Amino acid sequence: MSIILRCDHWLCNTLRAVFFSGLLALPLAAEDQRPAVADGPSDKPHVRTAGRGTSLGGYIDHELFWNDKKKTFDQHRFIPFIHGEVSDRIHVMAELEFEHGGLLKGSGDSDGEIKLEFATLDISFAESFSYRGGIILSPLGKFNLNHDSPLNDLSNRPLVAREIVPTTLSEAGMGFFGTVYPGDESVLGYELYLVNGFNEAAGARIRSGRGSHKADNNEEKSLVGRLNYSPFLGLDLGGSFHRGAYDDKGEHNLAIYAADISYNCGPLDFKSEFASASIDGAVEDARSGYYAQAAYHFLPGVLSQFPNSVCTASFRYDSIDLGSREEMRLTFGLNFRPEEETVMKLDYEIYDRDEGSNGLIFSVASYF
Repeated sequence: MSIILRCDHWLCNTLRAVFFSGLLALPLAAEDQRPAVADGPSDKPHVRTAGRGTSLGGYIDHELFWNDKKKTFDQHRFIPFIHGEVSDRIHVMAELEFEHGGLLKGSGDSDGEIKLEFATLDISFAESFSYRGGIILSPLGKFNLNHDSPLNDLSNRPLVAREIVPTTLSEAGMGFFGTVYPGDESVLGYELYLVNGFNEAAGARIRSGRGSHKADNNEEKSLVGRLNYSPFLGLDLGGSFHRGAYDDKGEHNLAIYAADISYNCGPLDFKSEFASASIDGAVEDARSGYYAQAAYHFLPGVLSQFPNSVCTASFRYDSIDLGSREEMRLTFGLNFRPEEETVMKLDYEIYDRDEGSNGLIFSVASYF
């Protein structure tokens, strides 16, 4: 999500003329070019503002859950980013993840985790052709690339991004990526990597089968890729896939396909993503899900202390079909951003199951 308005299409210009006065006078971007996937791994605040050398950044989020199932504070994530610019064409990037405060001191039980979520070496031969190797943030679905809490208007991630595309999905591998410009306004981006892939546990639950960064469980390799096209500023269309053997013998394949769309036009923001999975040899061999989300940005600069502030009202519909069960969720959200990179969120979630999960979430998140 970005509160900077990036659409230069005639429809957006018309909406600006209608809406952009008084309380809706949001600033326009002065960008001539944009990354193929805005807010992706190489589009972090600490990278955009860094010069030559090594820079440190990251984000933090903290949540309060208040429903019939639990009433608790959760120090969910603290994520340091490291970006090293060896030269204009050689970059090293990494993310460390501390979830729920890390491990519980004095106990053999896990109360959280510490892991290297993303660590790559990029060598750029041209804007259209770059090498990337290491622990790669998988380009399977746009949300997996744009999952950082400060970017998103709602606290919880979509159901499809948990159960079908198991965000955060990072995998050891290598491959190539690039950006080309077919026209004056259009952008085409691609990523294609050979990776270790999922393991045997994916047959029961895809999320549990995220593979090892150290060693593959079979001798086969998986292929993951994404192609996205932006015909003009504000609209992005994407398609991605992940395919390869997941069982220990390398005899059964897991295939995941995803499609996404995002559209920003004036104060209105829309995004949606669909994904399906086919799992050879699993009891539930077909699974799918999708979400659709709309947001409306209003009251820019409402507080004099924060001239760059904006409020956002959001709505999201989630649905997943895991074969043995289906699940639906409605989320209504209202948030306040004192700055673009910092957000306070208040959400109300409604599930179609009787497990007492309906209720409020208050969360805060910020890049640094």
